[in-house]
Amino acid sequence: MLKKLGLAAAFSVLVCAPAWAQTDMCGDEPIAPAMPSAAEIGQKSPADALKAKHGAFEDIKAWQSSLKGYRDCLTSAVDTHKRELHDAQQATKPDQDKLARIQGQIDAANHAYDRSTDSEERVVNEFHAVSAAYCSRIDVDKTSCPKS
Repeated sequence: MLKKLGLAAAFSVLVCAPAWAQTDMCGDEPIAPAMPSAAEIGQKSPADALKAKHGAFEDIKAWQSSLKGYRDCLTSAVDTHKRELHDAQQATKPDQDKLARIQGQIDAANHAYDRSTDSEERVVNEFHAVSAAYCSRIDVDKTSCPKS
């Protein structure tokens, strides 16, 4: 009995695996780096403030690199799904459920791309606030600050 149950579970996993792979092919969006607040930058010593600002910059650059790979995957997935949608629409009797499923995958990938763009904009704005807080101090090296 237990053997049959195990075989049934394994079969279920094998049958569902392609659907899981399609819906989760790009994985989760990379996690945005933690950033010090502008207030924290103002309270740190000049050397620690510079180190925190530079560390945040490096973290953002690494995250943006991961984000680019994630977005490239989403773009590729959308392109693939659009081809699948086109092929499914060309059938003599298009399967409406299949068309809806493929369109849902396209919409989900597009929404994920948009969310990643919003996330990047938020993080970059947070970094600009940190940078402005650092550059507004009178006791720091301003070589990394924009010229006014």
